[in-house]
Amino acid sequence: MKNYIKVIFIIAIINFIELSISNALSKAYIIFPLTFLFYSYYVYKSDENINPIEAFLFGLFVDLISNSYFGLNAILFCLTTYLINIYSNSFKLFSNLQICIFFGLSAASYVGFTQLILNLYNFSYLTLLVSAVFNIFFCIFIALISMYSGNLINIRK
Repeated sequence: MKNYIKVIFIIAIINFIELSISNALSKAYIIFPLTFLFYSYYVYKSDENINPIEAFLFGLFVDLISNSYFGLNAILFCLTTYLINIYSNSFKLFSNLQICIFFGLSAASYVGFTQLILNLYNFSYLTLLVSAVFNIFFCIFIALISMYSGNLINIRK
């Protein structure tokens, strides 16, 4: 129970950061789903499989705090949790670059689905393409930071 409260608190903080930077990035046609990427990373790094009810509840919580349609994030979080749980053994065989590309493209599909639902008549392929490239490079950047900071920490020990 303590772990769930901690994850919910972190999701709330990350969602606040996402909402704070979204106006600046939207001028460059970038939608940066930081909350979705954090939740995907949480599911990827968890030791046990996340059940669909937990994913649905996390998604409903994100819907409540982000002013989106009720159930949109819940459905997408359930779908993402299902995909990550299915391919959890396959991820052990992939390189870090392939995993970064997977998460970047899953973030791009999240952007595409949300834009289809929220902006049906104003859907922009430019926004989708630029967001996909930005999210892939962001995932690669975070992976590089974690690899090199991990090496620096190991050297100091």
